[in-house]
Amino acid sequence: MKAKRYPRGAAFREACHAVVVWSLGLGARAVRISDDDARDAAEIGCADLSLIEQIALCSAGIAAENAFECPADELAGTHDREKIYKLLKANEISEEDQCEALRGKGYNWARECLGAHMGEVIRLAERLAQRGRVDASEFLHLMRAN
Repeated sequence: MKAKRYPRGAAFREACHAVVVWSLGLGARAVRISDDDARDAAEIGCADLSLIEQIALCSAGIAAENAFECPADELAGTHDREKIYKLLKANEISEEDQCEALRGKGYNWARECLGAHMGEVIRLAERLAQRGRVDASEFLHLMRAN
């Protein structure tokens, strides 16, 4: 009997979200994926982040799809873009203002973070693809492994 494998795209998307959170010093409680890419989630601690950091966190999954050439469910990217739209709206930034520049800065921040932590992303994504879930202690162990 073959072991269940979870979607590669979902594994890399959620690994990237979690590694961006970790790189911001926020830690992560658990990371999980399912067969439904659009419902996956990195369970993260909340803290005050700059708007660019919040956009970077939302953009991490989209950046993962590009950096690791692993497309996921199209709804997953749509959910991330919707979160960014709501962040900008909550900060009273209209499309006519700096939206495109802020989206670009957040996306670039996420890409730089992923480039700096490529090994961590790959280790976490491989584990998620195998098991679908990583608890907090295993997450921290994977982040410290060299």
